[in-house]
Amino acid sequence: MLAKVKEFWPGVPVRKILEVEPGVECAVVGTLYKEAKLKPSVLSEYAKDKSLQAHLQGTKFVSGDDSLVLEDEGARMQLGGSRLSPGDFVSGICVAVKGTETEGGHFEVSDVCFPGPAPQPRLEAAHAAGAGAGGAPRGEEGKFVAFVSGLNLGGEKQDSLPLQLFVDYVTGSLGGGAAEGLASRITRTVVVGNTLSSAATRAAGAEAGEGDQAKSGQGKPVSDLKAADLFLTQLASSMPVDLMPGPSDPTNISMPQQPFHRCLLPSMTRYKNVGRVTNPHQFKVDGVSFLGTSGQNIDDIMKYVDHEDRLAAIVSTIEWCHSTPTAPDTVPCFPFADKDPFVTEKECPHVVFVGNQPKLETGMVSGPQGQKIRVVALPSFAETQTCVLVNTHDLSLHPIHFKSL
Repeated sequence: MLAKVKEFWPGVPVRKILEVEPGVECAVVGTLYKEAKLKPSVLSEYAKDKSLQAHLQGTKFVSGDDSLVLEDEGARMQLGGSRLSPGDFVSGICVAVKGTETEGGHFEVSDVCFPGPAPQPRLEAAHAAGAGAGGAPRGEEGKFVAFVSGLNLGGEKQDSLPLQLFVDYVTGSLGGGAAEGLASRITRTVVVGNTLSSAATRAAGAEAGEGDQAKSGQGKPVSDLKAADLFLTQLASSMPVDLMPGPSDPTNISMPQQPFHRCLLPSMTRYKNVGRVTNPHQFKVDGVSFLGTSGQNIDDIMKYVDHEDRLAAIVSTIEWCHSTPTAPDTVPCFPFADKDPFVTEKECPHVVFVGNQPKLETGMVSGPQGQKIRVVALPSFAETQTCVLVNTHDLSLHPIHFKSL
């Protein structure tokens, strides 16, 4: 970060907060903290009825009284000026600011520098920006990675036809012509969180025995869990599958979320090509690097910014070099003493995906050093019956819809 600051503002001295002098222009590197007046208190949340928690999911905690504070290892200072709008930022962002300290003790910001995007390995096969969300394939080269999010297996009002059509398509049992050509080049499927419904998740804790299940009324949810296992087994029997946990899945709530336990999906996890992976998840296919989450990071960011552009929020995490800046402030996470697992300053991925979003959104982001990043917001399959294919050759994106009549 310091090297970038010196390159970004040559000749401007870099100071620690305690070394800032009034009226002298300088640059300061630190971590942003957003003082949000409406942010819920942890203690008051414990006091609330749990039935109210669901109603807070889409709530905005933004007000005109919000302000930004910069912290380093020695002190903190209040930031001011029109260059930094509190409505565009959240806590936990590493940033460098240039400006001068006023007589009132505020630091008047004249310019801002972020750490990203990080350096990116050159994608030798890339030759075009790719098609848009409704675009057509641009050639017969490259492999595809299929992404599906929010399957909600075991849900009470679930339509099984789109699910079966999806499995038949990605395994090559459905379609013809161009559709069959696309499906034949799918080399991996990534299931991006919220795989199981809340009923099936509750059943995960009711595996004590058939007698106990019958007495507790858990027989139906447990059968839903077994049906979900059989459904996912169809995928695993045909190709590599990465299974990411999500907010509604039976795993820990703290980020990074740990993989599904194999006892929950015994049939699927017998296959060696099944990856029970964490959330966030990073992997590579043919030299193309992918990084994604099941949506908790973006859902939380949207509560503390004054806009509704989720794609812009995802792009911001690339610029900030941090996938989950609000952890552990407002997103629960494991304590890490020596490193932050959500920092992406070493390598910028070629594809960034976020699951369980309200609708499908995508775009290409260009960095100052020639970085090309495909950004994808994945919708819930249970609500939209949509999966997404990403071409590893040109990063083009192709949505596939499976709506039943």
